[in-house]
Amino acid sequence: ALKLVLRSFLRLIRDTDSFLSYLSSLPFKRDYEVQGQCKKRGICCHNVGIEITPTISTSPILKSLIIWWYRFVYNFSFNQEKKYTLLFKCNYLINNKCSIHWRRPYICRRYPGTSFFKKPSIIPGCGYKIVTKK
Repeated sequence: ALKLVLRSFLRLIRDTDSFLSYLSSLPFKRDYEVQGQCKKRGICCHNVGIEITPTISTSPILKSLIIWWYRFVYNFSFNQEKKYTLLFKCNYLINNKCSIHWRRPYICRRYPGTSFFKKPSIIPGCGYKIVTKK
């Protein structure tokens, strides 16, 4: 019961942070836009990438804390680390379909999100492409 209460509380913090991050990003112009649509293959759910800084990448304690957060709060499984990205798989994926689609986290809702500072990357085969705004 305590685990459920803690997880619910942390998810409330996660969702509040995501909403406030979204609101704070509205006034900024992005150089790229997303085109296309999801092909519902579950590709992004098998490869949830969390970018980390070079400093965090050299700190086992900080990496462990981030991995714990995404395992406990998001119900992701850690797959591997690639340079400055931690790759996870979502455990809500059943037969390549999201079993909590209507209440999925913001990180999933905004994929593929555009970045303020660099061209975002996408997973090949997902159905989206990133183009430069004119």
